[in-house]
Amino acid sequence: MRINKIEIAVAIVIVGLLVFLTAYKCLSVLEQSKKIATKKGLSSLRNAIAVYYSDNNGRYPDSEISKELVEKGYIEKIPYVYIPHHKKSNQITIDNLNKNTDSGGWAYKVDDTPDSNGRTKGQIWINCSHDDWSKL
Repeated sequence: MRINKIEIAVAIVIVGLLVFLTAYKCLSVLEQSKKIATKKGLSSLRNAIAVYYSDNNGRYPDSEISKELVEKGYIEKIPYVYIPHHKKSNQITIDNLNKNTDSGGWAYKVDDTPDSNGRTKGQIWINCSHDDWSKL
């Protein structure tokens, strides 16, 4: 029994298609897990800020938010932001938020003046202007 070239080509195409579909599904699951990790990180930061606020007589962390939250035990470490439009980062931007609206990482409001999005002192968010991330 001889296997002809067409049968081999069909088998290669089928195997290639299966490999492609498996890789695509794995990448999709990986992206979804990064999104979930980022949402959990945001929730953890917001909870840590709320507890800090409660413990400190209605005072939010200041510009040293990372240091205050970690060193005082409100959070073990600043979580990373995993978003497809930026590099992985756990940096918290506090300065020039109107100019740095899409630098990745976290953004934290330290002053009392509401910004153009209505954010006020003590709020933290993902520093990305893409629609799928800016609304979290």
